[in-house]
Amino acid sequence: MNAKTAISQILSLEEIISLYPDEWVLIVSPELDEDLNLIRGEVLIHSPERDEVYSQLSLRKGRPVAIEYTGSIPEDLAVML
Repeated sequence: MNAKTAISQILSLEEIISLYPDEWVLIVSPELDEDLNLIRGEVLIHSPERDEVYSQLSLRKGRPVAIEYTGSIPEDLAVML
């Protein structure tokens, strides 16, 4: 498994991108702007593999979460909610 637990601290989106380049991140208790863009939050798990991050959703313990990718998203990627 490639997923890694992050150090528990609140980080801005810019800090998250800098610390975890080209990775998927599971962010708990995210602070969002009025357009639902991430401002800051606590990175719980990070991994270059999307499925690794999604498999760790149970660690959120009922807290709200956001999942972000810190790299360039391929044009052929489709997201289903």
